[in-house]
Amino acid sequence: MADTAIAAVLTKFGELAANEARVLIQVDSDMMLLRDRLEWLQAFIRDADRKRRAGTDGLTRVWVRQTRDVAFQAEDALDEFFYEVDLRSQGYRGWKMWRRYLMGCGTQIVVRHGLSNRITKIKSRLIQISENQKEYKIEHIPSVPLTSSTTSVAAWKDNFRDAVGFDDDVEALEKMLGPQTDRQLMFISIVGESGVGKETLAKVIATKMKVEKKFYPLIKFNMPPDSTTEVLLRAIDERIVEAYKRNEEENSPSDLPEEFSTAEKIRHRLGEKSYLMILGGITSKTTLNCLKGSLPGDNNNGSAVLLTLDIESEDVAWHANDMNRSDAADSIHHLSRLDAKRSKELFCSRAFTKKQLDEMERKQEKTVPDDAASKQEKIASDDAASKQEKIVYDITGGYPLAIVVLAGLLRFKENPGQWEAVLEKLRPVPVNEREARAGAVKEEAGYGTGDEKTGGSTSSSSKHQFTRTTLENVFWESFEDLTNDLKSCFLYFAINSKNTAQKADEMVRMWIGEGFIKPQKGKTLEELGHMYLKELVLRCLVEIIRMKTSVIKVVRVHPRIHGFLQLEAREAGFVDFRDMNHVLVPPSVRRLSFCSFDGRFITFTKKLRKLRSFMCRITDGGEHSTTDLAPKDYSNLKFLRRSKFLRVISMVGLSLDKLPNEIGVMVHLRYLRVDCEDLEALPSSIWRLLNLQTLDIRGTQVEEIDPGFWKIKVLRHVLAKNLTLPGTIDNELEELQTLHGVKPAGEGEWKTNGCVLHKMTKIRSLKLQGIERKRHGAALEAALPKMHLLARLKLQGDTIPSCVLTARSLQYLQKITLDGTVKWHKVLRKKLDVRTVRPNLVQVKLRNSETVVPSNIKTQMGKMLKIEL
Repeated sequence: MADTAIAAVLTKFGELAANEARVLIQVDSDMMLLRDRLEWLQAFIRDADRKRRAGTDGLTRVWVRQTRDVAFQAEDALDEFFYEVDLRSQGYRGWKMWRRYLMGCGTQIVVRHGLSNRITKIKSRLIQISENQKEYKIEHIPSVPLTSSTTSVAAWKDNFRDAVGFDDDVEALEKMLGPQTDRQLMFISIVGESGVGKETLAKVIATKMKVEKKFYPLIKFNMPPDSTTEVLLRAIDERIVEAYKRNEEENSPSDLPEEFSTAEKIRHRLGEKSYLMILGGITSKTTLNCLKGSLPGDNNNGSAVLLTLDIESEDVAWHANDMNRSDAADSIHHLSRLDAKRSKELFCSRAFTKKQLDEMERKQEKTVPDDAASKQEKIASDDAASKQEKIVYDITGGYPLAIVVLAGLLRFKENPGQWEAVLEKLRPVPVNEREARAGAVKEEAGYGTGDEKTGGSTSSSSKHQFTRTTLENVFWESFEDLTNDLKSCFLYFAINSKNTAQKADEMVRMWIGEGFIKPQKGKTLEELGHMYLKELVLRCLVEIIRMKTSVIKVVRVHPRIHGFLQLEAREAGFVDFRDMNHVLVPPSVRRLSFCSFDGRFITFTKKLRKLRSFMCRITDGGEHSTTDLAPKDYSNLKFLRRSKFLRVISMVGLSLDKLPNEIGVMVHLRYLRVDCEDLEALPSSIWRLLNLQTLDIRGTQVEEIDPGFWKIKVLRHVLAKNLTLPGTIDNELEELQTLHGVKPAGEGEWKTNGCVLHKMTKIRSLKLQGIERKRHGAALEAALPKMHLLARLKLQGDTIPSCVLTARSLQYLQKITLDGTVKWHKVLRKKLDVRTVRPNLVQVKLRNSETVVPSNIKTQMGKMLKIEL
């Protein structure tokens, strides 16, 4: 990750040049020399990082760490400059006025002198590091680059539900679930090593049970580590309610007395139903006992709880088995690694497209002419395939997770040349052969022979060592194949707790705020971010939890990959993780992630001056953690007051009554999410956040915001619950794409040609509420047709403008939700075919009990129309 740190600094040099700042501060030569030296180091540091991970050279580890620290120093210097520029430009929003101000003699001298001195010190340290490299003979052995395909993401169409190699396991579990009649609640456990495919097997079972409609409801949840039993029960209760809503079941027990505990709610909601729960992450017998006590009594309806447990929690599986009836059969299924044949089947299903697999099958079935040459060619081909199959099995050890990650890596390589190079690189070899290889490589490179070992390979002479490092070897190689920006995006999944799902849109917006997404002509940053996410999915590094209309909505990483990411992120200084048990934070931390499952938050005492990102997620761990009589304790964020370099703030579950007013000086801030139900107001200084791209306050009670906020030209996403929108604003919001949860101001009318929506013509998703036809109707009717890029629209008011369905300019509309009276007569008067005017429309929701849709409109819309009374 040292090369990624250097890449981040080089990007900032590009930003500096783009802003023409180098002309103003007159330190061109110093910056160019520093940039050149960093570029040179970046070319060498990647291979050194490999050696550092392999643990073969302590000196290399020191060199990598020191180089990374210098890159951080350079980033601090440039961020300090940007901070001074942006802070001094407050009130000078026009570029010409901003430049004229900066050209002032006093400002120029101060900024130039400070940056020049810091660059000089950084260059001196780089020179010293280079001298140490020569003195301690830290050698650079270049590796052959294996370029990745750039067309795979666009061309690949994956089957995300495909699972190969588990037929016997599925059959065994189906027998355990067995007939549902006259069978009491049963606990079934899938036990196996991490990465052996337990969750994949559970998904297959869930899919089959859903198709066969054997259980209702079907509940799935993975319990994060260190979370409480109450977190588990609340998650189960929420999923039961969601299941009822999805199936639109009438008379479902959703509204229960508030005094009911979570366990009582679960028992009442499940009642006599036959249910299946698929739960992971339970490591405590106590938690399992509490879970059973929360479920309905035995109703002999065949309900079951399916547990996925790591081998370390096998005692929990035996305890679950003991909780079943005494005469019940053994309910523990041990899942082992795949054999060579099944490994090949799984690998092929993930490494090749369906078209490629069909072609391979046709070639195998094709009759071979009965001549010696053809027979010899077939034997040679079979031998090559058998050899490759053995290499894949040797590399992965039969771990399904390793197999799919390896397949994901090879998808982005040209076959067969680069495939062979990757497989040979990962193939486990004896120690003596590995040493011979290392010597040959060094001799060929002109370094002479030696006993230094190449990184990434593992001795097959030690079975225990091979088993321990099989997954890690494949992870490292796949991680190394990513570009620097994609590495940073991938590492960002480490900010969450294990087994935590992440909304795709939120993750992409944070990537953009961090600066990981570089602009490309013809695509928005959000489109590029989702392409990055798709590539990580296709590489089998990230798994999809939920998709909707072919769009990735919720993702997460496998627990084993999550552990790998946290290890690398900590080693590289990318992010620091803290919980209630680890609260001491070094002042040099650059990203801080805090997680708590008991509702508590720690106030950090140190000033975190280097902090770039602060992510916090608090979950209330118990019903009785607070009482009505006790005063509410609000969290203190004073430790953030000196964190002037902050770019991303995400706070979920904190008890906040206010944000510090100093937030206005965090002029680097790009992403601000506050999900705190007690927060009712934002500080007036928020208008000073000139670089803010995303404001997410959906989880607050905020209804008013400083009018100056709407002058931030780089705003891209504003997500609220009930935020007041001003009647008009002066400047164009050309970057604004998302505007959710807003309402018109309480008094006054919108001007037909001058309302606020006329300044948001490039918006793609709009959710507007509180519309009154007399005050806003005409202006809204004039503004909507100008939003040519609008794809999602939700309107709530007394009357809905007919242009929503008739305006020919709104051809990109995909989803429409209308809560109000629709002017159907105007739609009919135009005699338009909705399917022609709205070619991309896939869903229309009507939420009004008095809505009567004309029959011909119903026919045109067909299945896309959904009326919610």
